[in-house]
Amino acid sequence: MTMSVFSNLYFALVVLAFIAFVDVLVKFRNARDLKFFFLLIPISAGVVGLINSFSAINYIYFIAFFKSCLGISLLNIFSILYFPKFKRWTLGLSFSMIFTVFFLLLANKNVLPNNPLLNQFKYISIDNELNIQITPIVRLVRLSFLLIVATHFIYFWYVIYKKLNLNNLYYEKIRTWTTALLILTIIVIVSNILIGFTTDRTFWANILTIFIGYYILLLVLKRPAFLNTAAKKIAFGHKFNLEQEAEIDELIFLNHFLEQKYFAKKEASLEGLANQLKVSSQNLSHFIQKKYAMSFSDLVNKNRVNYFFEIVQDPAYHNYTIDALAREVGFSSRQHLNKPFKKFHGGNPSDLIDSAILPE
Repeated sequence: MTMSVFSNLYFALVVLAFIAFVDVLVKFRNARDLKFFFLLIPISAGVVGLINSFSAINYIYFIAFFKSCLGISLLNIFSILYFPKFKRWTLGLSFSMIFTVFFLLLANKNVLPNNPLLNQFKYISIDNELNIQITPIVRLVRLSFLLIVATHFIYFWYVIYKKLNLNNLYYEKIRTWTTALLILTIIVIVSNILIGFTTDRTFWANILTIFIGYYILLLVLKRPAFLNTAAKKIAFGHKFNLEQEAEIDELIFLNHFLEQKYFAKKEASLEGLANQLKVSSQNLSHFIQKKYAMSFSDLVNKNRVNYFFEIVQDPAYHNYTIDALAREVGFSSRQHLNKPFKKFHGGNPSDLIDSAILPE
């Protein structure tokens, strides 16, 4: 494959990068930090493609810098989206990578003092065909950062694909997207190791760079659409766990809640009833809000007050004190009855003494 073919492929990469940049710029509406890293991907791929399309050997350091930006961008995107606890560590790793690239730039521009140790961090041009020899220590630094970044991606993939068992609307899409990124990570690691053993490293490095560029830009263009509008700190198991609402049979709910007088139990709770109904507490809360336009706590208190009215009229309870009646309907004391009574009826329980035989 001639250099002219490489140049054409790199130029086409620049065009694709521009398309991806505009796509993110127009469609991505939330989360400025996340949008920044999504935009950094086509910017970095585009600059790498532009420099290589002109075979600008003097800008090899910029290529290294923007290649690092690709890994940094993906790492931060995953951290912001799914693993916010890694955010500081990821930013620290990002700054370390940037610092290392600048250090290599200074070493190769002879800005740093001339000594044998620092000379090991220099790239050395060996011929007129733009072949670049990389010293072993630089290759080791590159491989170390690559392995660190790859370890993060493998861990992210493991958590998303294996450890989590979510039943949400977007899980399969994000899992597929993550797997595609993991495949790219494995290819990059294996390729970088193998290239070190080839005689024509520049040729295979160009092949790998072009492949990575197209692959990663297609990942950006094919990102799950919901990331454009609902992507800020979507942590798995929390905001991102948008479960489809389970169907709750109203007759079964009424049987447990009213017929069996679940509301009158002192230990009545949203979680407890949800366990009995075998639904999530979130879905149960939504169901109650939709059907009764009130919270679970208000629904419980309203039915306890209604039950209080019911047993007050029952002769079997005429010898009960108001405090005893309050406990009978689920309140821990008369004092805890007063506020719900006033809210759902008006007045106070003592007013019932005039219409029922109740000892004070």
